[in-house]
Parts: sequence; structure tokens; C-alpha cells
Amino acid sequence: MENLNLNKIIDFSGAELLQGTGEQIIEEIVIDSREVKKNYLFIAVIGENQDGHSYLEDAVNNGAGAVIVDREIESDFLKSSGVAVLKVADTTRALQDIAHNYRKKFADLKVLAVTGSAGKTTTKDLIYSVLSQKYNCLKTEGNYNNHLGLPLTLLNLTAEKEIAVLEMGMSALGEIELLAKIAEPNFGIVTNVAAAHLKQLGSLENIAQAKNELIDQLKESDTAVLNYDNSYTRKMGETTAAEVIYFGFETGADLQTIDYYFDRRKEILNFKVKSGDEVYNFKFNKAGKHNIYNAMAAIIIAFRLNLSLSEIQQGLLQTKFSSNRMEFVELNNGARIINDSYNANPLAVKAALDVLSELKAERKIAILASMLELGLESKVKHQEIGAYAAEKDVDLLITIGSKAKNIAAGAESKMQTKKIIILNNNQECIDFLAAEIKTNDLILIKGSRANKLEEIAAELKNKEL
Repeated sequence: MENLNLNKIIDFSGAELLQGTGEQIIEEIVIDSREVKKNYLFIAVIGENQDGHSYLEDAVNNGAGAVIVDREIESDFLKSSGVAVLKVADTTRALQDIAHNYRKKFADLKVLAVTGSAGKTTTKDLIYSVLSQKYNCLKTEGNYNNHLGLPLTLLNLTAEKEIAVLEMGMSALGEIELLAKIAEPNFGIVTNVAAAHLKQLGSLENIAQAKNELIDQLKESDTAVLNYDNSYTRKMGETTAAEVIYFGFETGADLQTIDYYFDRRKEILNFKVKSGDEVYNFKFNKAGKHNIYNAMAAIIIAFRLNLSLSEIQQGLLQTKFSSNRMEFVELNNGARIINDSYNANPLAVKAALDVLSELKAERKIAILASMLELGLESKVKHQEIGAYAAEKDVDLLITIGSKAKNIAAGAESKMQTKKIIILNNNQECIDFLAAEIKTNDLILIKGSRANKLEEIAAELKNKEL
């Protein structure tokens, strides 16, 4: 963050200065008292499990120059410390307002916002890597894609940054609208709409409405980059005032993939795209047709921002993907794991099973755990995944946990029951596989974040098999 004085922060947030001087310089803004250093501003936000006001003394002891609170604090410690105290009605809103106004300081900054039911993190990583070949870029790190993380990401902007690539997540209507209003993106990218957060939102139509909040915030001078092959995202282009560019495999997409193949020996995905009368060849180091969609979004942005073909290609190959996303892990006995354990919804699990099906191996094993937040559709969606796994000729299907038993049930009518193993937890799976894995096995691991399936890959990698 570029230094701000408290007067500017008061201007940004509408805060009342209870103690201290407005000329004091602030070097960074944080909401975790453990991150506080000298001349930092600590905002006491209230989360689901923690109230930042309980950590004011810790923040001051760590060197805070100022704090923002939502109440009068009767504390001799605060008064004697000399720390500046600002009061607002809502500390979370203050963080968002400060970030929004700070973002507006950078008039020439290009802000790219990415959302979607699946693929948004990988798309963000690809866009960032490609654009970094030409521009100084900032991107969302980790899970900083919500009402707290996005403002904190924007506060990392400096004058040197030319582009910010922001991921926007949601679990309810209105959340992406808020994020888009804070960030004011110039580009809105929607990867797809699929069955995720059904428990909270109730229907695919509501999920589409939530994702469309990003596109609704775009102005006539902005650009919407949308998946042409997904009926929900295609419709988003019909009502926006922004310029619309579609990507996909179907005829009609502005950037269309017309051919692709995965080089199993080099583990490189090669694909050919068409834009108008021009045809281009690209490649990158991720398996799966679904990842071509993610790459196409990055290519469209790169074309619009005047990158050369060599810069685009270099950026695709140099992408550092977020962890637990289609990671190939080789075990001691030569077997390989596809660790795709970062999260799961029906669309993402089917895409992962497609990758398993396309790759060559003597035996293919799918380890699937529950998909969460599917609400009343949970049982049916898990059964559909079981049937899909059977159709993909999986040699061994292992389910983990009570909800995932419905995956097994869905597979039973289409594959031999001896090829279906039902387990209760990760440790049972580790123990089973340690005795079962053979050389040249290919093992997919996929499930929602709460299942912590990455534990399986980590344990097996360290075992002598």
C-alpha cells in the first residue's frame, strides 16, 4: 500500500477521530492483530467467530499506529498508549469503503474480475501469468476472494501496478454485486454456471443471477468475457451494456477451440483456437478440456491488451497454479496421483473424471468424497457422479464418507460391485491404498474442501509402497 495519512482514511471511510492526529502516516492496513507492525492501521472487523475488538491491545502492543473501532472503548491502555482511534458505524464497511476509494486513486489501473462456479482460480492464475509477461500485475492470493479478502487485496496496490486480477467468490445473492462495486472492474470474466452453493441459492437460475451481478456492474466502456458453451453465461451477454467477447468450443464463440490433444509423455495440453479467420496454436501444462476454457479467457484478455503471441504462449507455460488443482504426484512405486482436492461440485468432478478417462494407465482409480452445499439436490447429484464415473470405465471407485455413499449407489447399476469400495474417512483410504496401489496406477482424488483429501496425497507420497 502507498502511505496514507489518517485524514485521507477519515475521508475515505467517514470515520470520527476520537484520539490522535490526522497527520499520522499509515503504511499498511490489516484486520489480523498478528500482522500488525509499526505505523499499521488495525481495523477491528467482526467475523463469524471472532470480534477484532477483543484484539485491540494485541494490535497496539505489536506497534499499531491507529485502530478503527465501532464503539467507544473505555480503556486506560488505549488512552495511555497514544494510538490513534477512529470510530465508524461498521468496521467491515469501513474496510470496504477505504479499499474502494483507494482503488479509485489509480485512474489508469485495469481491473479484471473473475467469477464462476468452477475454474475461477485457475483462470485468475492463467490471466495473471500471461499479462505479467508485459505488465506489472497484482492478483488475488489464496482465498482472499470475499468481502474481506478482496478489499485487502486492493489495498496492496501501488503506483507501479498496471493491472489487478481479482477473483470473486460468493455463497449468496448480493455478494458479487458488493465486490464489483468495491473493485469497479474494467473486465468481467465468468467461467461458467453450475450446481454449486445450491443449498444457499436453491436453483441454477439463482446461481446464474448471482454470477451475473458482476456483468451487471460493467459499463459501456467495459468488456464482458463469457463462456459461450454454457447457456447461463451466454445469456449474460444479451443484457449487458458492455462489449461482449465469447469463448468456447461451439461454433459462434468469438474465440473457438477447434482441436486439442494431451501429450501424455510431456504432460502438455496442446490446443488450436480460431478468432475470425486467424488460427493460433497454444499449449500449457495442465490436463483437461475444462482447463482450455480457462486458458481461452486468458488469451482473449491478452489479445485485448496487446500482448504478442510469444508473450501469451510464455505466460501460459509459466503459470504457477494454486495448490491441489490437477497436480500430478508420482509415488515411490511409479504410480501417479491426480490431486484435484481443492474443492468439488458436480461440474468440476465430471471434468476431473474426464481427465482420468483420457489419460493412459494400466488401472484407473477414482477416489471421490462428498460435494457440499448442494441442498436438496445432494443425493441425486452424488448418484449422478457415481453413474458418470462408471460410464468413464473407472477400474476402481473409492468413496469416502457418508454422503459419498450415494456416489457408490449411483455407480452400482453400471459397474461391478467388487470394483466399488466404500470407506469412512481419509485414514481408511490411506491404509487401503498403501496395500493396494500397483505400479502404473493412475489415481484421481476429488472432493469438497472440508474433506481435506490432500492428506491422502501427502501421506501416500511419503510412504514406501
